[in-house]
Amino acid sequence: MAVFATSDDFYAVMQVIFDRLIADPGATKDFQSRKMIVRIKGTDPDVEIWLNGKTNPIQASIGPQPGRADLDLLLAVDLLHRILTDQESLRAAFMDGRLRVSGNVFRAMQLADLFRKIEAIYPGVMREQGYAV
Repeated sequence: MAVFATSDDFYAVMQVIFDRLIADPGATKDFQSRKMIVRIKGTDPDVEIWLNGKTNPIQASIGPQPGRADLDLLLAVDLLHRILTDQESLRAAFMDGRLRVSGNVFRAMQLADLFRKIEAIYPGVMREQGYAV
């Protein structure tokens, strides 16, 4: 059974996470210094998150957006959940093709700090939203 029944369930959790990260400029400083726009596309349910590091503060947009990203990540939402709860390795998911990247692969590696920041608060937000972690 999927962790999130609907895209709205997923978006509710991610909105809280990005609101908290954006409220702490130090948490997004490294990502912002990269000056890139990243689109994370998830499947089961179908979701999109856009992260704009070209703005100050960064912008996180939930759902499909017009325009083009510098980097696209595509993965199953349940895989993202397992990565953010340290049950799976981001690197292993990339190496075995479960995480697909469009754009400069080396720029994808620059997202490691942002993913660590998300991992740090994700379990707590999940519990606050009523999910078992």
